[in-house]
Amino acid sequence: MAFKVKDVLIIDATVIVGLLILLSFQSISSSFIETESSDFMREWYTVERQYSSTLELLEDCKMLNDDRAAYETHVLKGDNLSSEMEDEIKKSCSRWLVESLEQERHLMKLNHWGYNFNYLQQRDGDGIIYTSGTRADIFYDIQGGTADYFDVELNEWVYTEIRFANFNPEFGTEQSGYFHLIVTGPMYVNQWNFLMIFPFVFSGAFATWNVLYARRKGQDEETNTASNWSVGAMGIGFIVLMIGMAVILYAFFQIDEPFLDRTPDFAWNCDPTEAERLVTKGDMGECVLLPLDMPPTTRNVP
Repeated sequence: MAFKVKDVLIIDATVIVGLLILLSFQSISSSFIETESSDFMREWYTVERQYSSTLELLEDCKMLNDDRAAYETHVLKGDNLSSEMEDEIKKSCSRWLVESLEQERHLMKLNHWGYNFNYLQQRDGDGIIYTSGTRADIFYDIQGGTADYFDVELNEWVYTEIRFANFNPEFGTEQSGYFHLIVTGPMYVNQWNFLMIFPFVFSGAFATWNVLYARRKGQDEETNTASNWSVGAMGIGFIVLMIGMAVILYAFFQIDEPFLDRTPDFAWNCDPTEAERLVTKGDMGECVLLPLDMPPTTRNVP
């Protein structure tokens, strides 16, 4: 039985309205994740800035102890430093040293907590990214890595390997790709929403043209058969819709993954045996990255 024009218009309008409602959502993550990530990043940035500022003040204190003239030139911009002011600054230096130790411990706790929930990631000297959660890239295996940054000189994206490992206190931390997904919605979900809408918009436009043409010819628009173009566009729309729903389902998994049970692929060992150090080519005093499926090495090699 052939599709009637009115049937195609009803179907197109229903799907378009539903997708527009879906498009109105700025993020597919839960309000809990959005609130928690926002509160965490606010505290993490605050403590990081405080710690950085305190370290700069301690550098000034070191300059004052090593070279008073340099302190007056670079810090006081040429002003003379009185003895009373020098005594007060040195008293503050002792307090800043204690504060730096407190801030360092606080920041380390935040780094560890944020890494475990994938708000933060780590990077080693070779540029390899370490994360506790998702790779944040559906085409990771095809690309050979995740799109890390755009190289202006090469005019191309640079792809970086990601390893799923536990926290390493020797590495610094940075915003993770997962956190960027939360902030942007993820962005590709909204892009797929637009792609899913377009075929139904074209189908509705063809069906509307059929109605106008039927009225011009004096035909009954209620019983007029829809054109192949409108029906075909609607069929393509449902195919794109199914693909888009699969992509959105994957996005839900990405957003919720840090709160699911996960087992890392690698584990940092800061007290390895000699055999483990040789296998991983690690230097003395360094933590080595061991695959969790690596057989245990209980004896040292001669």
